[in-house]
Order: sequence, then C-alpha cells, then structure tokens
Amino acid sequence: MLDSALPHELGTDDEPERYLVTAVFSRQVSAEERALIEAPSVTAMLAERGYQGVSLKVADRRLEIAHTNLAMLVGGLATEIARVLREIDQQVVAERERRDDERLRWGQAEAARAARVKAEAERVRFE
Repeated sequence: MLDSALPHELGTDDEPERYLVTAVFSRQVSAEERALIEAPSVTAMLAERGYQGVSLKVADRRLEIAHTNLAMLVGGLATEIARVLREIDQQVVAERERRDDERLRWGQAEAARAARVKAEAERVRFE
C-alpha cells in the first residue's frame, strides 16, 4: 500500500469517511488483466460482499481502490481484493494456456496439411 498517497486528514476531525487507497503491484499489469480488474462485474461482486461503492482501477503499476478506507481494508476488503486478483490471474493463465494449446494444434494441423500437399505435388510427373 502506498501510504504517502493517503489523505493528510486521516487521524484528524476532518478525516473523510471514504477515500482513495493506492496499492502497488509487483509487476506491470497486462491489458487483459486490467480489463478484468476494472470490469463492472468486480464492482458488483464487491458490493454483494458488503463493499458497496468500492471500485478498482489500474494506473500503471498501481491499483487504485476508490470509495474505501483503511478500516474496510483491514476488516476484509483487502482479502476480497486479493481473492479477485488471484482469480483473475488464474483466469488469464488458463486463457493463455488455452490459446497456446490452440496455436500448437493449429501448427500441427498446418504442418500435416503442408506435408500432404508436398507429397501430392511430388507425385506429379511431366514425362
């Protein structure tokens, strides 16, 4: 968590009820991951789990958690966000593996097709 980005009013009488909390990713987030993190379904899921109004946004290597506070994060929101990020990671990995398998099958089918065409072409004789 990026504590330097927290509101300066925290711990005072002017402390806002909810505010933006920024966390830092350990790596750059892919466009696919970003789309899934920012999806309306994530906001809806968080609302269903008691975190109405909380939304997630990716900004470079930061995760912006809007309309929250430290008490909500400590009280379970951080765990829910971690769960969402793990599920997204698993989903992205599974999709990449599916695409890799599809490319491999396509490559094998293409190699077999090319071999059949070559074999047929080799049978042609101009005698």
